Amino acid sequence: MRMLLTEMRRGEAKWVAGLMGAIGCYYFLSESPAQSDWIGWWTQTSLRVQLFAVIVMGSLMSSAAAWAAGRAHRHQVRIWADTTARSGWTQSLVLWLAAWLWSLIAYGVLTTVAFARTAQVSETGGPVWTPLLLGASMLALQTGVGVALGTALPSRVCAPFAGVLWYGLFVALPFVPTSPLNKLFPAIDEHWDTLFEPNTTRMLVAMAWCLALSLVLPALPALRRSATVRPRPLPLVALGLVALTAGGALVAFRTPVPDSYWAVRKAQPSQAACATSGRTTACLWPEDRHLLPRAEAAVRHVDTGLGTLSGLNRGYYATGLELPRGHTAELPLTSPDMSEEELTDAMFTASLPQPPPECEPHLLKETGGYPDTFLFEAVVRHRLGAPVEYYGDDFGAALERVTTAPRAEQDRWIEASAGHIRACRPVPALLPAPRARP
Repeated sequence: MRMLLTEMRRGEAKWVAGLMGAIGCYYFLSESPAQSDWIGWWTQTSLRVQLFAVIVMGSLMSSAAAWAAGRAHRHQVRIWADTTARSGWTQSLVLWLAAWLWSLIAYGVLTTVAFARTAQVSETGGPVWTPLLLGASMLALQTGVGVALGTALPSRVCAPFAGVLWYGLFVALPFVPTSPLNKLFPAIDEHWDTLFEPNTTRMLVAMAWCLALSLVLPALPALRRSATVRPRPLPLVALGLVALTAGGALVAFRTPVPDSYWAVRKAQPSQAACATSGRTTACLWPEDRHLLPRAEAAVRHVDTGLGTLSGLNRGYYATGLELPRGHTAELPLTSPDMSEEELTDAMFTASLPQPPPECEPHLLKETGGYPDTFLFEAVVRHRLGAPVEYYGDDFGAALERVTTAPRAEQDRWIEASAGHIRACRPVPALLPAPRARP
């Protein structure tokens, strides 16, 4: 214990961990909740902290561990270390544990800061720890690799090489998504929102792999040293078997595409968080209950705009919720802190009927050759008072022919067009152009 505390006090890892803690705090505090895709979702917050810790902090802590492991060689005291009563494995484990503990302290600070930001947005749910534990075990593995490299190759060049090696690995792995290395060296850069939850079994197996390997690697350079400091083979073989078993299980696990390897779909909630106004309903996952007041205001706006129109989708269900029969649609949530205006626009878009997947677009000559669904969307958005895209003068003239017609004729054209679009048929003929006043 005294050796560990001395190494933590005098080693270089504390400076790197402090720097990473400062940079990480700035990173997690500088983002705006309105522009964030994680502030407000507990699982996504855990994934974001894990990702920063593994890719950025883990790479630099690996370099710090390699530098500390080469200290005995640089100071020319390796021969004295070989005469101690402690094995070379024990000496390396002290360096590994000191660097890892400093990284865990910085990791804990970043986790606290990130969870505090999410708690300011969402009071529903709570911290999700499994991805964070996986990130901690990856930090242990990265530190272990640094100690092993620094002990085996005690050169001043080895320390930066360890960090570049890890960072280069994480940059390259997304280009080969089917590689087993993605499973063995996880840095989960995925967006799950509220549809998925961590696959606890796989993450626990990955933690066993990372921790076992992080203990084995520092012992390997000691096998070349004198017999007095050579590690005992029995614990080394036992840890090697644990790492081999866990790593083999990770490679053998399969996941149906396109689901994530590290996540499982949530079961349907017993009661979703729903807002209803008139004929319009929007339902969210219980974890998104903090958005319910804004969703209620958006539903009232949409219901008022659509009025008595039939044929449009009037039920909106967050991604992952089962869609009831009838005119319902998926409601994607792009951010855990969506504004009322963003929710309203998302519901406007979801209200539009969609043609079958195999349906070819029907081009309208009157719109300048644009698909008829473009005109239909523009008409509905004009009715709701939402922004309308401009596609040219011909398109604007066609839109005016519909929007200047009497309200009853507009309603009949919108309702008939909705049915035609769902049946993969062209929309009805445009309403006659209004007569010019004499």
